[in-house]
Amino acid sequence: MSYQTDSSMKAVIYRGPYDFRVETVPRPQIGGPTDVILQVKHSGICGTDLHTYRGNLKSVQPGQVLGHEFTGTVVAVGDRVLGFVPGDTVVSTFTIQCGECWYCKNGKSGQCDITNTFGKTGLPGGQAEYVRVPFADNTLVKIPEMDVSYVMMADIFTTGYYGVKKIVDQVQHVAKGHAPKPLDQIEVLQLGLGPVGECALQVMKYLGFKNVTCVDNVPDRLKKAEELGFKPVNFDDGADTLGEYDYVLEVVGSSSALKTAFDHVRRDGLISSLGMGHEPLPFTAMDCYLKNINLSFGRCHAWSLFPEALEIFQTLKGEFRDFVDTVIPVEKAAEGYRKFDAHEVNKVVIEF
Repeated sequence: MSYQTDSSMKAVIYRGPYDFRVETVPRPQIGGPTDVILQVKHSGICGTDLHTYRGNLKSVQPGQVLGHEFTGTVVAVGDRVLGFVPGDTVVSTFTIQCGECWYCKNGKSGQCDITNTFGKTGLPGGQAEYVRVPFADNTLVKIPEMDVSYVMMADIFTTGYYGVKKIVDQVQHVAKGHAPKPLDQIEVLQLGLGPVGECALQVMKYLGFKNVTCVDNVPDRLKKAEELGFKPVNFDDGADTLGEYDYVLEVVGSSSALKTAFDHVRRDGLISSLGMGHEPLPFTAMDCYLKNINLSFGRCHAWSLFPEALEIFQTLKGEFRDFVDTVIPVEKAAEGYRKFDAHEVNKVVIEF
């Protein structure tokens, strides 16, 4: 397979809040020995992309190529790439990581010394016909087929798994050498049922959770939670009757969602937060002290968790047959963003 380094490509470009355009830009080239060039096949629009779409990420400047969820075919490799050759079918984690620093070697790749997220400042994204992937041996994973569902492994499924794993780890920690409380007896409140939230629910069902109360205000999302055997609550009806929970999985990131999480987690409970927050915390250090709250924030350690998340995803893959409900050509990217932001669709994937 040949790769023309001197030609152009189409890409989704940020020009300002609510102003994403498809433009013609130069194709990326190998820039270092650990690089791979991918010809992109599928590129997802993620909930965190909406932070850029709405103008919440002031660090993202006009001209940025967007997108951090993508699959594709390897078309060129750097001299020090060991695990990939042209023709390989792969999915990328949404971050890059070196694989050598303390964080990478201790299961915390989301805090790698050199990490960055595709589609953010300094790292062009994958909503483009081609994308350069630095540190490819620690960023790409081979997949058995070019199935659109594998785009979920780039971020949202792995991130949903991460949020649930933090709860499971805390359950085991609290046991302190004794038999941990069975997961079907754990009471969980989940705030947010978008794509990451649905992935988390699927993981919880797989692991054996039974008592999960699911809060959102999008009817289709609430219906899906009920179909999975969990209790749906429409937030527009008020959260006054939610009660208390051992653990809260927060998948929104807003100040109001975090306040709801704080108000309804039991004393000495855990809030596992996945949402990308942009507002001040709605509680103080003294509030946390008096309630003995355990807080866990931060982006997923996607590379570190990928193998175990992929094993579960392969088992559950059939449950996501209809998850990607909107596949569009790149020319319709702006429309895809608008529909996703308005909750008119569940998951949008750009296909090249």
